[in-house]
This record gives sequence, structure tokens and C-alpha cells, in this order.
Amino acid sequence: MSHSQPTPQRAGRRTAARRSRVNLTTVLAVVLPALSVAVLLLVQQDAGSAPTYPPTRTTLTSATLICPAGLSGAPAVDLTTASDGVDGQVRVGLGDKAKDADLVSGRITSVDDGQGLAVSGTDDAAPGLVAGRGGGDEQAATSCLPPSADRWFTGVGAGASHRSVLELTNPDSGTAVADVTVLGRDGVVDAPRLRGVSVPGGSTVRLDLSALVPRTDELTLEVVTARGRIGASLLDRYDRIGSAPASQDWLPGQTEPSTHNVLLGLAPGSGRRTLTIANPGDDEVRAELRIIDTESVFAPDGVDEIRVPPRSVVRVPVTAVVDQAVAEGALGLSVVSTGPVTASARSMVRGDLSAATAGAPLATASTVLLPELPRGRRATTRQVVLADATTAGTVTVTALAADGSTLKETTAEVVPDRGAVVRLPAATRMLRVVPARTSVTGSVVTSSSVGTSVLPLTVPVRNGLVPHVRPGLS
Repeated sequence: MSHSQPTPQRAGRRTAARRSRVNLTTVLAVVLPALSVAVLLLVQQDAGSAPTYPPTRTTLTSATLICPAGLSGAPAVDLTTASDGVDGQVRVGLGDKAKDADLVSGRITSVDDGQGLAVSGTDDAAPGLVAGRGGGDEQAATSCLPPSADRWFTGVGAGASHRSVLELTNPDSGTAVADVTVLGRDGVVDAPRLRGVSVPGGSTVRLDLSALVPRTDELTLEVVTARGRIGASLLDRYDRIGSAPASQDWLPGQTEPSTHNVLLGLAPGSGRRTLTIANPGDDEVRAELRIIDTESVFAPDGVDEIRVPPRSVVRVPVTAVVDQAVAEGALGLSVVSTGPVTASARSMVRGDLSAATAGAPLATASTVLLPELPRGRRATTRQVVLADATTAGTVTVTALAADGSTLKETTAEVVPDRGAVVRLPAATRMLRVVPARTSVTGSVVTSSSVGTSVLPLTVPVRNGLVPHVRPGLS
């Protein structure tokens, strides 16, 4: 009689199956929670270190430039565009008093309006919009600039002989508000009347600093737009002792403090020179003065290191040093500091006031307008001074007449640690400066028997910026 025996293979399969089920369950129980934790950690890391993206450039469809009030006897505002193929109109003025003016590529249009005003262009008239004012009988010039959220003015006066007027223009219909911080020799100046300054829509507010914060030391202003849009400009005035007439000119602003300030444009001749440095930071700053000429950038003999206390302004008399440097061909000054500062160099030569302030580097084409010289004014020289090249490159300078015809075109080579000069015809009204393979800082210096004006080179706005927006994790 036979007996059946269990089949070994079947028992082995059942055991293997049980082991497989046990192993799989164990793996899932251990691995799944670990994977969940890893995913959560990755999500948290991504949320904490979300990438940032630069804004996207887009075609500019609207542009506004703010022009300060004209000087006595010089109400004209000059207009043009740096873009090609434009034949349209812009609005010139504020509010209901604004009027239309022609805007044509390669040609200057002049509009008589002596008030602080806005120049507004839309569509094809927006990209590359350029405007400026001249001083008439006085050697003075300024460019009209877009409204700015923050602007610095260094070397401002609020006394009897040296006084300045801050001008705030609101191009929009709603009320705008500006906060003005004043720095002086001993720190922040208490100026409650300059905090929360309201500028009604379509109007200009002029603030005489000698009446609001009367002081004899040099001041620096930071103008911050707290609401709306405001264009800030500053008219500097120096009253000489005796019966001699006062001299005035616009003091260009500075976009932000820097550890390397390049001040181009020194009036020829001998006179009184003053360097003003402001330190907006909370720590003391040490600064060094350097001279810029066509051969080198060097520290002059006899000038010690300049110490600027926190939140204060230092005035440095540099008459002897700068007069000697100008006689030897100096083009400007450089202020190198251990912390961000603002700076300006004021010249009072033959009774005329002029100022060199820190210019912004140019990596793309610049277009500026120069005022027409009064009839009979001879022996006038105009030149472009360039410095602070980042690398060896070239700069093409094109001088044009008011009708757009080319008067002169020059290509200059520029290298680091050297300045360059390009002489212009006295009849130049429009100037184009195009750097290649480098960036530079530059100014236009116009000198005549009645004085000197310094006009920083600026780049017209051609594109708008759209911020990158993406959904975030809650």
C-alpha cells in the first residue's frame, strides 16, 4: 500500500510567497515614509531658495521727461529723439497748459515755456525722447530727465552768499509726496518742513533752502519720492561780494552713493575750487582725491586722506591743487572711498559758477542737446571729456547742427586709467556718443568769455521693464 508524500516544490513556493509578501510589506513600510520626507525637504528647500529672474525688456509706449524752470531770458526747451524714423508730436507743459510740439528724428524743435514742465511722448514718440535747456546769456545747461524715486544733490548752499533752490515737479494729475533728507557738517539736519512735501498734480514746488534751513556749511540732499512721480532738479546760485552780479547754474544730481565717483568737467583758468563729499552711511569713510588727465589717473601731492564722519558732509578746499592740475591739462577728479559717498566739485572762475558731479557709466549710445550760443559770443570752445573706461575700446562722437546735419564725427580710443578729449565745433547743438567694447563716463564742457557749463552725458530711455511674476507656495 502506497502512501502519498507532500510535494517539496509546493511547500517551497508557499514559503517563498510568504517571504516575498513579508519583504515587500517591509520595504513599503520603510521606503514610502522616507520618500515622503525627502520630497517634503526638497519642496521646503526650493521654497526657501526660489530663483529670481531679471525683468523683461519691452517696447516703450510712454515716456516723460521733467525740465526745470528756465533762467531769466531763456525760456526755450529743446526737443528731439534718438530713435530713427519718428515724425510725430509730444506734449510740453503741465496740466491744462500743456501744448503739442513736433518731434522729428534728427531735428531739434524749440518751445518757449519758462516754467518747470514735463515733456510727454507716447507710442513712437516715447523711445529715445531727449530734451534740454540752456542758460541764455549765462553759460549754463541742463538735460531734462525722467522722474526718479531717489536722487542726491551734493554741495548745496543755504546761506546768504551761496544758496540753492530745490524744484519738485509732478507730471501726473494726483498729488505726489517727497521726503527730503538734509546732511550737514555735523550730521542730519533737522528740517521738518522738508519732510512730506506735497506737490499737487500738474504743478511745480520750489523750495528755497536759505529760507527753510538757513546754514553756512555745505549740505547734501537726498530726495525720495514717497508717493506718485516727481522730477527733482536744483538751481545753485552764488552771490559775489560787492556789486558784481550773481552767478547761477543747475547742479546735476547723482543716482546713488558710490565708492568710485568720477567728476568730469573743470572750468579752465584760476579761481576758487571746492570739493564736497557726503557720507550717508553709519560708519566713518576714508576718501582719496585723484586727478584725471589724458596720460594717467594719479594722487596729487599735498592732499591728505579725507575722513568723512557718518551721516555728514565734508568740504575740502582744493583751489591750489586743482588750479595747477587744470593748467597742466586735467580733465576731472576721481574720489575713491572705503564706503559709498556722493561728491561734487564746484568751480568759481572769473565770477562764473560751474559744477562737476559724479556721472553714470555709459555702455550704450548717449544723446544730449547743447544750447545755442548767443550771437556775438566768440572764442567759445566745446569738448567732450571721457574717462573711467572699463576696458580698451573706442568712442564715436558725432556733432550735429539743429537741422540734423553732421558737423564732425570723431572716433577716439579709450583705455582704463586715462582720460580722453574730443573737441567739438562751437555750433554743435546735438551730440551722439557711442562707446564700443567698453563703458565710459563723460561730460560736455562749454567755455567762453562769460563762463563754463558742464553737461553730463546721459542715455535716453528706449525700453520699458516688465517684472517677472510667478505663483508662490502658500
